[in-house]
Amino acid sequence: MQAIILAAGQGTRLWPLSELRPKVMIPIGNKPILEHIVESLVKNGINEIIMVVGYRRGMVQAYFGDGSEYGVSISYAVQSKPLGTAHALVAAQGLIKDDFIILPGDNIISPEGIRDILEAGPGNSALLTRSLTPPKYGAVEMVDGLVKNIIEKPATWGSGIISTGIFRLQRHILTTIAQEVSRGNTSLVDALGELSSLSMKAIITTGYWYDVVYPWDVIEMSSHSINIDGQEINGILESNVSIRGPVRIGEGTRIRSGCNIEGPVIIGKGCDIGPNVVISPASSIGDNVTISPFCHISASVIMSGSNLGSHAYLGRSLVDSNVRIGPHFCSAGGDCQCCVQSELISLKNMGAVIGSNSTIGGGVNLKPGIIIGNGCSIHDGAKVIENVRDQSEVY
Repeated sequence: MQAIILAAGQGTRLWPLSELRPKVMIPIGNKPILEHIVESLVKNGINEIIMVVGYRRGMVQAYFGDGSEYGVSISYAVQSKPLGTAHALVAAQGLIKDDFIILPGDNIISPEGIRDILEAGPGNSALLTRSLTPPKYGAVEMVDGLVKNIIEKPATWGSGIISTGIFRLQRHILTTIAQEVSRGNTSLVDALGELSSLSMKAIITTGYWYDVVYPWDVIEMSSHSINIDGQEINGILESNVSIRGPVRIGEGTRIRSGCNIEGPVIIGKGCDIGPNVVISPASSIGDNVTISPFCHISASVIMSGSNLGSHAYLGRSLVDSNVRIGPHFCSAGGDCQCCVQSELISLKNMGAVIGSNSTIGGGVNLKPGIIIGNGCSIHDGAKVIENVRDQSEVY
């Protein structure tokens, strides 16, 4: 069984996180989304993977190589233009030997989900799940355990069953898909045509499935994907440090006196935390991060190489890589509306998102739901109430 992972897209709605990396390489729990997928496949005995790459594909290929580090064989197909999921699949057609599984590269699927579709046996299958947010996904109509139809962004909502975009398909269907792509049907659902004629089994997964569409999905997904049993402390703990619950601390990291960490929390390698820092559950901190004294990090993501000044507070917020933040900074979570590509979306208890290589001055306060672009400079004492474009300066 081969697995084809569609990893060619940029993910423009994930700005600013996807500006400098493919969306599949955005870290969740200190590892790329794509690595979570590979691990779930490997745990189910799938040892041959084809990655369809495109946008900044060199980052994907450099990270995963030939797959030997993961105990699999990874080969690559290139989608030259982002023309849809069916178009991406056709790009890999020459590498596909037999029946196969196809997966989006920007979702996290549990090993149980892969197991569910494998246990469905030969033939065509679609992996489904239940959702409370129908407008973002394809609603599924089923009859007698088979998929009758998948309706993208339905106007009304029925059963709450949606498609994960994960399918098990017979190889001969590739000919039909290629013909549909040549006619301009570049979406996989459209190219599959009349689903009822494929006898496609409807498999509702027993495992978890998370989708990344917007930057705050990274915060939400991180809080769910920190799967740690017990404590793994590879760094240095000074005196009077309190660690409770599942916590993983990387090599070379120093947790200074008076820090309080309550898991689940992941802290990478080479970090310097404290003294007197509080890190609350569902927080993820990358490699080589410095958190100065008297900070409070709550259910937030700080990516590698960033530096947080003293007396700062992060609540349900995301700081991308190589960001410098001054003292007495505040980004608290709250109910808000966030604008992404002219789309206004209501959020519950969400803070701000700060793009990579930005510098934030002391005493800066960010309104909940704000997105700061990459390479921005926010001067001391600024109160930011709307999104800031890349390379902007705010006084």
